[in-house]
Amino acid sequence: MRHLYPVRGVLCALGALLLSSCATTPSLYGWGNYEATSYAVAKTPSEQNLQRLIQVYEELITHPKGTRQLPPPGICAEYGYLLIKQGKPEEGRKLLEREIALYPESSIFIQTLLKRLF
Repeated sequence: MRHLYPVRGVLCALGALLLSSCATTPSLYGWGNYEATSYAVAKTPSEQNLQRLIQVYEELITHPKGTRQLPPPGICAEYGYLLIKQGKPEEGRKLLEREIALYPESSIFIQTLLKRLF
């Protein structure tokens, strides 16, 4: 019986390790229904799908989820670019500038994009 004590200890340690690895880490950003909606727009472009994507963009920007409570990276830039393409340059520019404010590492890309668009 004494030879089973080390085995029990190892099994208990492995069990504790296994159970602790099952814990989920909270997401930094809430993406909502973005993935499915953007895929739908790419797969079957239609005005209805585009309007759904715009609703998703607005929801992600106005009511951010996740631990950081910020819109996910790239969302302001994507929505801003879409607005510019739809003939709303000032609204689009503001969102592109907001992307830079939220994520300064995107500034070179966004500034290059702004130069090409304006």
